[in-house]
Parts: sequence; structure tokens; C-alpha cells
Amino acid sequence: MIRTFVCEKEGCSGNRFFLESEEDKLHLICAYCKSKYDIDVSTQDFTMLPNCSNCNNDTFKIFRDIENKSIYAKCSKCGSVPERIYIDSDGVQVSYEAKLLNDIKQIMNLVEQRIYNLEVNVKDLERGQSMLEQSLAYINRYLVEKD
Repeated sequence: MIRTFVCEKEGCSGNRFFLESEEDKLHLICAYCKSKYDIDVSTQDFTMLPNCSNCNNDTFKIFRDIENKSIYAKCSKCGSVPERIYIDSDGVQVSYEAKLLNDIKQIMNLVEQRIYNLEVNVKDLERGQSMLEQSLAYINRYLVEKD
């Protein structure tokens, strides 16, 4: 469930905030009363910049997904999202496309490793089957010679 974040200071109830990003924290500052709220954003792979990606406005409406603890921001003027800086696994600032490509590359490497493991398992099964067939042939020969 997504809810609008509203200032909790008594007598305020503002729903527009300025953004300040600091490592794993997002500071929300109420545009009306200047109350400050800190939100943990360590699970996100990007940093929000304090201005709109479309109109350069600096106040946002904030929405919080209660179930998965995500934060969404929407420009109070045009409805666009704030500008974002994406960080890759090495901590380097990259474009969204470069980050997406790197994520896809990591997934492909993981899939390649799993395919290799499956191939090894199939070869082991083939060797086991061959050994079993030889053992059955020896047993069969022994039974035939015994009669």
C-alpha cells in the first residue's frame, strides 16, 4: 500500500518536501515548517538529486510503500521524478543504461555458471550410467557362465 508522506509536526500537515541525499539517508525537509525527516535508502541503487528532472523545481511530494519500505518522489509542480544518479557495484557513478548493462552482464555470468554446473552434472551422470552398464554386463556374464 502506498501512502503520501505528510509532515508530522503539530499544526503543519505539509506534504511538500525539499530533498537532501547523504550516503544511505534521504533527508526530507518540510517546505512549510522546515521539519526534517531521515529515511533509510540503503537498499536503493541510486541517489536522488534535489531537483526535478523535467522542470528543475526543488519541492516534491513523497510517497512511501509500506510493504517493501520504498520511497517515491514526484515533483509538486509537474509530476516528474527527481534527477537520479546511479551507482554501479564498484561504487562508480554511471548512467542508467550503463548500470542496466552491468546488471545484465552479471546475470548472464550467473546463468553461464549455472549452465556449466549442469553440464558437469550431466557428464557425471553419463559416467555413472556407463559404469552401471558395465557392472550389469559383468553380472550377466557371470550368471550365464555359472549355468
